[in-house]
This record gives sequence, C-alpha cells and structure tokens, in this order.
Amino acid sequence: MEVNMKKFVTDSCLIVISFTVLFIGCSSVYYLESVDRNILGTSPKYVSNAAIKSFRSQVNSIVNAIHFQSAVIGIHIEDYQTGEILYSLNPNTLLMPASNMKLFTTTSSLALLGPDFRYQTSLFYDGTIENGVLNGNLIIRGSGDPTISGRYNGGNPVELFENWADTLKAMGIHAINGTVIGDDNLFDDHELGYSWGWDDLSYYYAAKISALSFNDNCVDIFIVPDDSVGQKPHIFTEPNMSYLQIENDLEIVPEDSSTRYDFFREEGTESVRIFGTVKAGKDTIKDWVTVDNPTKYTLAAFQYVLNENGITANNISDIDDLPVQNIDYKKVSLITTNQSIPLSEIIHTINKVSQNFYAEQLQKTLGLKLLNEGSTKKGIEAEKIWFSRIGLNPDEIFIVDGSGLSRHNLVTAHQIVTILRGIRNNPNYQVFYNSLPIGGVDGTLKNRFKGSNAAGHVFAKTGYVGRVRSLSGFVQAKNGHEYIFSILVNHYPTPTSVVNNMQDQIVTLLYNLDY
Repeated sequence: MEVNMKKFVTDSCLIVISFTVLFIGCSSVYYLESVDRNILGTSPKYVSNAAIKSFRSQVNSIVNAIHFQSAVIGIHIEDYQTGEILYSLNPNTLLMPASNMKLFTTTSSLALLGPDFRYQTSLFYDGTIENGVLNGNLIIRGSGDPTISGRYNGGNPVELFENWADTLKAMGIHAINGTVIGDDNLFDDHELGYSWGWDDLSYYYAAKISALSFNDNCVDIFIVPDDSVGQKPHIFTEPNMSYLQIENDLEIVPEDSSTRYDFFREEGTESVRIFGTVKAGKDTIKDWVTVDNPTKYTLAAFQYVLNENGITANNISDIDDLPVQNIDYKKVSLITTNQSIPLSEIIHTINKVSQNFYAEQLQKTLGLKLLNEGSTKKGIEAEKIWFSRIGLNPDEIFIVDGSGLSRHNLVTAHQIVTILRGIRNNPNYQVFYNSLPIGGVDGTLKNRFKGSNAAGHVFAKTGYVGRVRSLSGFVQAKNGHEYIFSILVNHYPTPTSVVNNMQDQIVTLLYNLDY
C-alpha cells in the first residue's frame, strides 16, 4: 500500500513528470526556456495541431507554477494508437516512483506467469496414525501465497486452517504427538526490502516477506473506548489467540478532545506498545501491527484452530529452528493442497489498493518460478527479462523492491510509459487494465478527479512516500484516442494535495483534447 505515514517526514523533495524519449535539463523550477527549446516534448511552437499546441502551453503553465520552485518535474505522454509524443519533460531523469514501482512488478508478473497462475500451500505428515494419534509431524510447505487471510472469503482469516482441521478429523486424527512444522524455505531469509525505514516496520505497509504467510503478516488489533475518561480502552485481537504481547498505554479522553495514537513493535519481538489518546464513546478502531516471524505466526494460527476444533497440537516450529532444515518430500505423505486465487485477482488487489506485501511476495515468486530462487534479487532479474523484450535497457532501471517503499528505486517516466505500452500490447492486457484504480470511482483514485469530466475515464496507478507523488496510466479521451502518461514528482515543498491537483489538471486537459 502507499505509505500513509502516522509520522510526518520532512525531507526536501523532487518533482518528476515524464513523457518522452528526450532528456530535458532544467536547473530551476522555471522550465519556460527549457521547454521552449524542446521541440518534440514541450514547446508549442513546433506543432501544427492547434489542440496539442494549446495543451502544451497549458501544461507548461501548470508546471511553471511558483509553488513548485524547489521541485523537479518530469512528464511523458504518448498517443497509444499513433505513438505520437504529446508532451515530454525530463522523460529520462531517474526519479523515485513510490508505488508506481508496482507497475513494474505486476506487468512483468502478468506477462511472465500469466493470469491463471496460482500459489500452492500443502499440508503433509510423517510417521503413523494410531488410535487417532499422529505419531509424527504435520508439515506446512509454503510457496509464497500472500492471500491466506480473510480478504476474499467474507472476513474469515482462518478459513483455510478450519478446512484443514476438518480434513484431519475426517482422517480420524485428534492429537498430534509431534510438531507442526512450517517450511518457508522456498523463499530466502531476507524478510525486509532494501533500505526500508526502521520506523516503518511496525506498520502494515512494511510487513515482512515470507514463503509461509498469514493475514498479510499482521495482527488485527481493535481498540474499544467506552465512556470512562481517564481509563484505558479495551484492546483485543483477531484471531483471539494471544500471539502479540500488547502494552496498553492508551488513555480515554473527553469527546471534545482528539484521538491521536500510535504504536511501536520492537524489531525481533512479538511485543507492541500502543500509546496516545482516544475519544470517549468513539466507534471501535481497527489497525494492523506487523509480526516479527511470519512462519511462526502462521503456525500459531493453525495451532489455535486445531485446538479449538478438538485436535491437540502442543508443539510448533519454524523449520529454521530444527536440526534438519531440508525435508525430503518424497518421504512424507501429502494430506491436501490449497490453491490460491488466480494471479489476475492478486494483481487487482496490488494495484487497486496499492498492497505492498502482495507486491513483495510476487516479486520473489518471479525469481522462484523463472530462476529457481525465491529472492528479491532473482525476482528483479526475472522482471528485467520482460523489460528487455519490450525494448527497455534493464541496466538503466534501478529496482530494489517490489512495492516502491524503498527510496532507492529509481526509474524514469519514459520507462513507465514503455512498460504500460508493453502490457497494453499483451494478450492479457485487459486483466491489467481492470486492476488499475479508476479516477473518481475506486481504489486509490476514488477521491481524485472530483468535479472533473475525466472521472471514470482515467485508469492509473498512484504512488506516495514522503515528498514523492506519482501518477501513471491510461486516459480514454473524449476524442476517442487512448493516451499513456506518467507524472513523477519528487521532493516537492507543497502539501501533497497541491501535487495531486497539478496531476489531475494535466490529466483532465489530456482527456479533453479536441482534435
């Protein structure tokens, strides 16, 4: 997901708006001299089409606003049908894309794995079953499925484990005289993206990456304030299995006060401190705290469900904590295999709501499936296979994670337009198109383009980390043309709403082009 910081970051910023194959240098925010020389990209002087001439002039005025004085803007816009460049400013300037990085992850995954790809999570056992007792171990083998949660089944995160408990009971098993083992070895042990901020790691958008995961690798916490001013509100979790140790330093304050709270989980622990104030009588608040060990969390949830269903399971273990860390699956017995929803639906979740955890899981999956190593490094190498096929130089794209949370990702607006054109030409492009937020309608664009006649005609991915704002995608214009655009903005000094407005103005002008 895009970072919705509970803390405020005050970096200096850089604005990038991209739309061309030409590089346009600019030493200050005042781009007028530069854009006037850029014959193909921004100058209205060298186009005969009156509508495009006017469009370039209007965009130049928007970009040249004084409140962007300390920012850098890069834009690239093309006509999909003709390939004509409508506007292009700093198209080859490397910029932080924030969650526009998900466009690289999802397009390459769709192109290389196909829309029908599904994850498999399998349950095995070894030993013997005698008088209802398994004298041996249960083994869960994960392959990176990010979807074991309540997102797709009406809100029941443990549904899969309940189904497995029913299967075990049908086999006559009511006790496990051994250990429930979690095998996460299909992914490497690097559970965090490169250079993620330490102060982000408690929050859902920085959840850890693992081949065996549950509930987005977060604990759902619920804060229930009553009318007892000066007291602590009640806090509970779902599932209610006491996995997370909670230090409650919240205080209920009068109704005319403010609700301001935060939390911090010490890295390497499953303990969180929640602090701040909540208003008396306020509705129940839901939030999400990351876990330190996703495999143990998954096992704990399964153990909880087994015990709740009358199957005694006393021992759980991450495979990394066992003397033998590689299981010979030819020598154990398969009980059942769960298949995830198809990749088409996973990509829909990643792009519509900007789901970071899913994007990171998918990137490692690319490495596993194409290059036999479930690592971010190999996932990036796999992505670059597709980038090369569509005409990009992969050595000029700098990717360090799948979600865009890291500030070390660097791409250009022209590269983004190229990958969007590449997936638009793919037989499965409609799957990708359907995954994008629609301006003024849904996803992360639901509250954008309000009052604009472009609402409902903009299909684009947003991106945000501190002082970075991006918007890239497609416009189905009034004139029947389809345009591909990218607007990247880094290190802007204004409120983010001002940048949103700038991007929306440009896209609305694009939608209304009349020729």
